[in-house]
Order: sequence, then C-alpha cells, then structure tokens
Amino acid sequence: MQITRSEEYGLRGLVFLAKQPPDKVTLVSEVSREQNIPGTFLAKIFQRLSKAGVLGSVRGANGGFRLKKPAHEITMREIVEALEGPIALNRCLVKKGECEAEDNCPLHPVWEEVQQRFLEILDRTTIEDLANRRTRYGKKRRR
Repeated sequence: MQITRSEEYGLRGLVFLAKQPPDKVTLVSEVSREQNIPGTFLAKIFQRLSKAGVLGSVRGANGGFRLKKPAHEITMREIVEALEGPIALNRCLVKKGECEAEDNCPLHPVWEEVQQRFLEILDRTTIEDLANRRTRYGKKRRR
C-alpha cells in the first residue's frame, strides 16, 4: 500500500488549516502556495473533504475553507478513507470470502495484524497531533 497524493495533500492541507485561527476562512490558493500543492488538485481534494464533513466551505468574495470540527477530532484514518475509501492492505482483508485461500493461507493472519496496527496508528493520530509536531530539524513551525 502506498499513500496517494490526494491523501498526502489532503493531510498537509488540513494541518495548515489547523494552524490557522479557528474562525479564519482560508483560500485554497493560500494553502496551495504555502504547502506547494497544485491549486486545482487541492481544490478538488477540499471539495471531497467538504462532502465528507471534515471541512466547511464559504462562498463569495471572502470565501474559502476552514475545519468543520476541532482538529483533535479529525483522525488520519478519517481523511484517508474520505479520500480513497476503506483501507485494505490486501484483497483478502476487503471482506470475508474475497480471497479463496484466506482460511488456509499463512499470510492472512499476518496481513490482518499489520492492517490492524496500521489502522490503530491512523485512528489515534489527529490533525492536531500533526499540527503540533516538530519539523525534521527539531524546530516547531510557526503558526
């Protein structure tokens, strides 16, 4: 499994919004510029996140986006699944019976454990956690 650009850009965009004042409405172009993300692509991602209830959008001259709920309530898993659908590391984990060998396959229990641990990390990591992390070089980014 590899995280898609949509997921990466969506997460980076939400982290940027989480660092803004709570009531600030931010233009996609500002997020795009500050995060070095193609604007039209980010606009599509933000529309999908709006439909998923993660972002609120405001139309008009002072329009843009803001988080619809507090950053500590938005998990990485919620974003990944809003943009790409349910997470399954292998087809045998999509649903029972998807793989004809799942009952006697030595790999199946390993894939299940890997997926469970991966989902646990995504479930416990919030946008607020990401916004509060220090950068690679140990300096906290300015708000």
